[in-house]
Amino acid sequence: MLPTVPYHPTPFEKAREMLKLAGLKEGECLYDLGCGEANILIVGAEEFGAACVGIEKDASLVRMARRKIKERGLEDKITIIEGDIFSDIFWSYRGRGDKPYAISKADVVAMYLNFNMHEVIVPMLEKELREGVRVVSYEFFIRGWKSVRELPMIFVFEKGKSF
Repeated sequence: MLPTVPYHPTPFEKAREMLKLAGLKEGECLYDLGCGEANILIVGAEEFGAACVGIEKDASLVRMARRKIKERGLEDKITIIEGDIFSDIFWSYRGRGDKPYAISKADVVAMYLNFNMHEVIVPMLEKELREGVRVVSYEFFIRGWKSVRELPMIFVFEKGKSF
């Protein structure tokens, strides 16, 4: 059985700090794994000019996220995919076929996932991400990786430097 994580929304202030520390730039692609209400994505689109993709399996959170995005007029900047982050459709290295939402397209990956989730998702990220992609984790340090930047409870890692 794959691990799950209880939902705790990322405050907008923390989302802003995360994306600033990750060095998100206008035009880059931001993925949020388990995006909940889409707070990180909203900040990424509104304040940083990023193209954003969120993955969330809870249908009620997906509806809430889509409503917030529509209220802010961000439908052309943020895509919410209802699904499990472990699904093959997000991982280029797993199987064949077109994968328009493959995580390999990300420039920055945001996550607020616990250590149980890390045990499964971290090896997948190591295989999937391109050199230079930044991973920003809120509250949970990624064991075995070396952070390139930190604030209290926010950790940034970079493929090629951290792992």
